[in-house]
Amino acid sequence: MGKQNNFKFFTAKVISISEHRNAPFTIEVETKSFLCKKKGAVTVDPRCTFYKYDKTPKTIDIIEQGDNIKITYIIHKNIKVAFNIIVMPK
Repeated sequence: MGKQNNFKFFTAKVISISEHRNAPFTIEVETKSFLCKKKGAVTVDPRCTFYKYDKTPKTIDIIEQGDNIKITYIIHKNIKVAFNIIVMPK
């Protein structure tokens, strides 16, 4: 895990993406550490920017199950809230 300004970031594998009526998306992820794999989730802020392969902003539709993504987030009320998501090249 890392930190830039008030934001933190981590790299994870996408398990699933859930859309909620009148609410932000939730991305379930799996992260690796030296000892184990951990599952978790991140809520997507409506202002979140998505990138894949270039510097042009995309939509959440570019994210698929199994993608490795780098998430820049803040913690808001004990929930990880994503502000930038980069899909890493395969």
